Amino acid sequence: MGNCFCKQKSKSKRKPKPYRMPTSTIGSPISDTHLIIGDILDYRSNDEYRFINGRKFHNVENSKYFLPCDDEEFDRLYSQHYICRNIWQQNYIAPVKERLSFGASHVLDVGCGPGTWLIEMANEFPKSHFTGIDITPVFPRENKSDNTDFMEINILEGLPFEDYSFDYVHMRFLITAFSESDWKFAINELVRVTKVGGIIEIVEDEIEPRNDGPISRLLFDAFLSDLTSRNIDFNICSRMIDLLNGIERLTDIKKEEMSIPFGKWAGRIGTLLANNNAKLFRTFKTRFLSTIGVEDDEYDKLIEAWYEELNEYKPYNVGYRFLATKK
Repeated sequence: MGNCFCKQKSKSKRKPKPYRMPTSTIGSPISDTHLIIGDILDYRSNDEYRFINGRKFHNVENSKYFLPCDDEEFDRLYSQHYICRNIWQQNYIAPVKERLSFGASHVLDVGCGPGTWLIEMANEFPKSHFTGIDITPVFPRENKSDNTDFMEINILEGLPFEDYSFDYVHMRFLITAFSESDWKFAINELVRVTKVGGIIEIVEDEIEPRNDGPISRLLFDAFLSDLTSRNIDFNICSRMIDLLNGIERLTDIKKEEMSIPFGKWAGRIGTLLANNNAKLFRTFKTRFLSTIGVEDDEYDKLIEAWYEELNEYKPYNVGYRFLATKK
């Protein structure tokens, strides 16, 4: 999460069972990952991908999203979903339970990735229909439930849906994908396809941790410098309310925030969050080496020292959920 085309697997004569992931059980992101990965990976190796240091990346020219689209990244994304769901104790805060339970509602998930959030929601609300879109087709292509669809779409090229198509629109974790102008375009597209009275929910976390130590600052400064070089607007959380308030078609705009401690000191979820960040640091090791000014083996030792530093400084991130209603 390029615009890449996947080679369809040959269809079995036996009709596959719908892929349903239980929503009531909060399982381990490690033990459950195979449920997601096994149904997704169906690549065609061609120039739609770039390969850098053994990792697979999309190759869409007008997209600033620069994280990989391979098994290792899907593992990280699923873990990220698990963390988010546990921190907020739910998959959504929008007041949509009644309308989705009643049925005949249409839900859009923008930047759906492997489709974990959408699949859980579709299982919880079987009478409503869920559409997930992503710039890379890393979502399930077979074994889908009847009330789900997935589409390969780059939102920055516009959404191929008519005005007033969806009752609930959900978008999360695209803070490393958009410039300031991209955010404005994307949100206006969300508003356009939302029905009158429909709700938009945007979920993001601040990238910069608070109360962190010197090693953390070194690593995150390298990360932020890289984002800046790509014209990524990583401070959007501080301006999201103003952006939403500036759109005349929106009303009842709200923000909820949550402090999210990370590191071993913060328990299981804190440990998983630290591991999630460490995976990002390791993904961009080659790029960060020159920025930080260390050698290859020194960088690895720096990551290990960062883990220990977390227990001393006890840093935290701030997560946000923004809500708005289409009028």
